[in-house]
Amino acid sequence: MRSIVRETASQWPSGPVYVPCCGNFTIERSVAGMGFALHSSDVSIYTSAVGRWLTRQPVGIQLREESRDELGWLADSLDDGVGTVATLMLGTRFLASVGREGLWHERVVRSYREQWKVKHAETVERLSGSDIELASYEVEDVRSWLQKVPGDAPVCSFPPFYGGGYEKLYEPLEAHFTWDAPEYEPLSDDDVVGVLGAITDRPYWLTASNHDVPELHPYLRGVIKATPRAAPFYVYASQARTRIVAPRQPIEPVKVPRLREGDQLVGPLRLSLLKPGQFNALRSRYLNPKIAPGAANLAVAVKDGGGRLLGVFAMAPSTFTPDEAYVLSDFAVAPTDYPRLSKLIVLAATSAEAQLLCQRAFSRRIRRVATTAFSNNPVSMKYRGLLRLHKRSPSNEDGWKFQLQYQGAMGQHTLAEALQTWAKRWGAQTTKTGV
Repeated sequence: MRSIVRETASQWPSGPVYVPCCGNFTIERSVAGMGFALHSSDVSIYTSAVGRWLTRQPVGIQLREESRDELGWLADSLDDGVGTVATLMLGTRFLASVGREGLWHERVVRSYREQWKVKHAETVERLSGSDIELASYEVEDVRSWLQKVPGDAPVCSFPPFYGGGYEKLYEPLEAHFTWDAPEYEPLSDDDVVGVLGAITDRPYWLTASNHDVPELHPYLRGVIKATPRAAPFYVYASQARTRIVAPRQPIEPVKVPRLREGDQLVGPLRLSLLKPGQFNALRSRYLNPKIAPGAANLAVAVKDGGGRLLGVFAMAPSTFTPDEAYVLSDFAVAPTDYPRLSKLIVLAATSAEAQLLCQRAFSRRIRRVATTAFSNNPVSMKYRGLLRLHKRSPSNEDGWKFQLQYQGAMGQHTLAEALQTWAKRWGAQTTKTGV
């Protein structure tokens, strides 16, 4: 995104450039050093702190009285300048956990408190080396601020992508700090579209949004999808080169033989670690293409006694449950003579041997697994009888009716026991008849 902004701005006339809804100053950082006089505005506490500091204004943010008991240790860092900005930057990472119950939230707050002086000093040093220069910064709503911008001046802006997005994002900061906040009505989704129209009513402009605006299709200059699971950004500009930005995953060849039709599956089962590129190659070959891929901390191949690949599972440590591993994906090779081979991969992924691999990779004790299945049926036949259905809800992914949350114990059986159980219950081969 930043390279597209810089490339587009290189075609604009020198002089002032106006940036409403400047957020985290992505645009300003993109065009830094190009000779523009940058005029920015926003209404959020975080952005206003940074903007005022960059224009050498007093930041004007203080700790709320009601928060001093819990956060009094932050008071010495609030200097109405770069120290206050650094405090807010770090606060976006831990303030949401203040006052919340749970071991994870308690550890987050305790960690920042114990390391505060070092983290704050490092952030101040990093901020002090910034090369961003602003000609002005105003705390003002985008709708009124745009009316003051000269009609022939370039405007570049990324309005909030969702109505009320800023308010939700900076709720923890507003809860613990006080400042001279402006009065304004939060942008609705309709307002965002209206702001886009006001920005484009000039000779030089660039904007981006998650809204695909039909009226702006003649000005569509790029579609950006940063990760497979990210929502696409649509880049519109008065004049610019056309770009498509999409994630690219590294691929490495996997030379191990695979179980195929006519092959007999034999024991014992074995587990082998996969490189990220190898996992990507196998996932692209066998996983449903409608399922967006994710980054795995641990990718493992399941092989039979003949060294043939049966399938793959990939794990990541759970974010909120310390003793849980999250199964990002599990799939069997195909085609084979075993229609329920995928159940064997699930059994292997929950085995004692897989548990040991997870504990070594994540440096923590692992006792349970969890995963998410997308299906047009109310249950997943792959996990039925192996994991417990914890929650069923409407799917948030296109093409599926249900999002199914499964959980289960890990390490309750060995690979040998997994093969024995599968062979007895689900290991029947497809019956083929000759013609």
